[in-house]
Amino acid sequence: MKRILILLLSCSLCSQAQVLRNVRVEKLAGSQPGDCRVAGISPDGSYVLTTTQTSKGLRQIDLKTGRQIQLTDIPGAGFQPSISENGRKILCRKVTFDERHMRQTSLEMLDLDSGTHRQLRAPSREVRAYRADDVTSPARAARAEVFIEDLQLMVTVDGVTRNISPNGTDEDTRYIWPSLSPDGQRILYYVSGEGAYVCDLEGRNVRFIAHDCRAPQWYDDETIIGMNDRDDGEMLLSSSIMAYSLNGEAQELTNPSQMLMYPQCCARRGIIACSGASGEVFLINVER
Repeated sequence: MKRILILLLSCSLCSQAQVLRNVRVEKLAGSQPGDCRVAGISPDGSYVLTTTQTSKGLRQIDLKTGRQIQLTDIPGAGFQPSISENGRKILCRKVTFDERHMRQTSLEMLDLDSGTHRQLRAPSREVRAYRADDVTSPARAARAEVFIEDLQLMVTVDGVTRNISPNGTDEDTRYIWPSLSPDGQRILYYVSGEGAYVCDLEGRNVRFIAHDCRAPQWYDDETIIGMNDRDDGEMLLSSSIMAYSLNGEAQELTNPSQMLMYPQCCARRGIIACSGASGEVFLINVER
């Protein structure tokens, strides 16, 4: 399929401006090396969720006290868990395999107040986008949902699902890491081998953000956080956390030698949580 024409602004052409101010990086007190990756941060910035490199299980770490609680050990739980607005419920995946060794995914709800979890959706081959608040507060459910299906970018608005895939639908164009902006008006996504982009809910008004903006996350409606990681095919050589504004500005928030990866953002508290290459949890404190 013929691709739409997009004005590409390479990272080298982005102005090296100050996107975020007063940047301070600190290792979370008590954090130790291990098989650990940051998987989420609560909306109020009171705790982070961590998982393993294979997304097995979820651990809650209180950012004030450092207290750690293993919430679950189910496989797949650390892949894009969703935290409710009040931070007390977490919606996550559970990956299993059937008798034919086919991958199946169910949805589980973790209740932090009761310490229990229950299955919300039976195992199936495909699991679309989900948000904890869609279950806990139906009146506040998002009108739009974005997700990946067969490596294509899909959007559901008012119950109608469409394949928008702005960069093309050929087999060589693979979409990952989609998310909706906080105001629900824009979609952030990554095309393998190309970089991060933003578009509207119709798949139009496409903006190229940067090639080196992997695992991108919205910080706020105008700011995107991602990682610029380099490897030699086997070992990680460097990784820095980057901030990008929608008007083309870019800022390196951390030194590449610190090898920080997989950011999760809480603009309310001015915190970006991320993982070190050896598994420690780091916090980047910023101001807008």
